[in-house]
Amino acid sequence: MKPYFQVNLGTIYCGDARNMSEVPNECVQMVCTSPPYWGLRKYEGDQELIWGDKDCEHEWQMKEGKYLNMVNAGEANRPWQEQASGKLPDSGFCSLCNAWKGAFGLEPTPELYVQHTIEILREVRRVLRKDGVCFWNIGDSYGSSGGFDKQDWNRGIGGKSMHLGRAKSQGILKPKDLCLIPFRIAIAAQQDGWWVRSVIIWNKPNPMPESVTDRPTNSYEFILMLTKSKKYYWDADAVRESYQPSSLERIKYPLTGSKQGDKSWAVNNENWADRFSSIGRNLRDVWTFPTQPYPEAHFAVFPEKLPELCIKAATSEKGCCPKCGAPWARVTKRESYDTEGWAPAKKDPHKELYGSQSFNRVEGKNVCGKVKVETLGWRPTCNCGLEPVPCVVMDNFCGTGTTLWEAKKLGRRGIGYDISKAYCQLAVERNRQMVMEYKG
Repeated sequence: MKPYFQVNLGTIYCGDARNMSEVPNECVQMVCTSPPYWGLRKYEGDQELIWGDKDCEHEWQMKEGKYLNMVNAGEANRPWQEQASGKLPDSGFCSLCNAWKGAFGLEPTPELYVQHTIEILREVRRVLRKDGVCFWNIGDSYGSSGGFDKQDWNRGIGGKSMHLGRAKSQGILKPKDLCLIPFRIAIAAQQDGWWVRSVIIWNKPNPMPESVTDRPTNSYEFILMLTKSKKYYWDADAVRESYQPSSLERIKYPLTGSKQGDKSWAVNNENWADRFSSIGRNLRDVWTFPTQPYPEAHFAVFPEKLPELCIKAATSEKGCCPKCGAPWARVTKRESYDTEGWAPAKKDPHKELYGSQSFNRVEGKNVCGKVKVETLGWRPTCNCGLEPVPCVVMDNFCGTGTTLWEAKKLGRRGIGYDISKAYCQLAVERNRQMVMEYKG
């Protein structure tokens, strides 16, 4: 497939995320994406897909009565036979092979949505390196008895209003039941061979308003951190956070030793030292930043900080080998703690309870409260002997192109896919506009 748009460090394809044949096997260092959430909105453009047997001649069976997925607002509660367009619904099951035809995210059941998600994740796993990381941003939704709900109003491209007439709840889901979609996907991905390394909470200070009175307003989404293997590239120093004032005060005092009379754990243990690096604490799994609406698109646009953190953590700033793709690793220098400033406590309740010994500060001694860390340079992790090239970042639901823009700002190469030509064009225009605004 010819790229929809291509510039230095950036390529966009208008295509199906289930078949990214333009991308070779295991050449992508990191994937950061936000796919359509289940049952929340319909995106603009032709997004009909056939999920199932591709060789079947397919005879589509449409459900009678109300269309169970998304329709234009004025036609929400009218039977398809009465709708002004006169077109058949763009969703249904094949009576011959039970394949499903429709847009990803508008499946009639959460089980089918999860099944389709795993199909897409398998293609992600094909292009992702063994030491790569996938960040899958996903929100949740609620079961409904069907019909119109004002909370389902959203804006499409150009501000076109749409809403979702949800299907009746099936299986164990009841009306108003939280569907737990992110957890279903995490478990299914785990069963399919992925490592679920973290479930990150994106805390949104400016959540969408909800007219609910019997539950809290939702103000967060999930980011599933998935890996192909138990060992993968991760640059913790690139995404360290500032210490809280309480932490800075607490590190003046020692922790309990791991063995009786052993003060080395309390002072010199490598893990303990890393916790108090001079460049900040280890990245937490709750990320707080507001949403960033984009006027020409649907409201669910990535805030730039989200892909920025993912890219910095999971790809090498220096780059990767142009031959084998192995990332270059950070070379750091860490100074050790001063052990002369500690002495065993005279009375230690922890010793009796846990068989361990704690230590107190010795007055007049200068004790380092944290480790000084300095980046000395970068080293290759392969023996190819070639100069590095930019790492590859992919967003297989690139939308307006925020991930690709952040990748370019950080000196990485971005590859994006989106099935909608309208969103591909938005991504092109948005990145062109930001190039003019960005001063480096």
